Amino acid sequence: MAGDQSFTLSEIARRLEVPQHRLIHLCEKGVVVPDVHGPAGRGSSRVFSSRNFLELAVALRLREMMLPVAAVGAVVHVLQAFERLLGEDLPQFALADSLREDRAPDLRVIISDGETIYFSLGAADKQPKLFGGIPLDQLEGDAPAWDGRIEVVRFRGNARNGAGGLGPENSEYGRLELSVTAIARTLPID
Repeated sequence: MAGDQSFTLSEIARRLEVPQHRLIHLCEKGVVVPDVHGPAGRGSSRVFSSRNFLELAVALRLREMMLPVAAVGAVVHVLQAFERLLGEDLPQFALADSLREDRAPDLRVIISDGETIYFSLGAADKQPKLFGGIPLDQLEGDAPAWDGRIEVVRFRGNARNGAGGLGPENSEYGRLELSVTAIARTLPID
């Protein structure tokens, strides 16, 4: 199973077809912290889990969408917490493995109005559930104020001028949406 695998930085860079320095930058900024083995000095290698592999792939996509590194780190941090939350109800759930399965739900990260992180999770035949509502400013910086909880969000229609907002999270101005499931399915782990 992919969850038992480990990967070096150079191996991930080769499989994702990106220069190593882009991955090193994400690690040095604390966006992704190796689960298996961090750098232990000159000449040592970082070793990553399959979850870290997915985190790096998600982080690269978010950077391609022009999201600042601090915000990318916040999204990855909340994604880890979301994996733990799902693991409470589904003990065998692991992002990198579970999202690659044939009947995996569609997990999407949504950044609403550049300020708030949400997750949308659902099957193709059902209305997705919305989680989060976590302000980005509580996650960025040296002393995050976020308490680590991720709650189900109930849709509350936008009554302003009779017009609704964008998406289920009701963004007023704009939203950035990324399918973590699509990234997981195309991840060159095997």
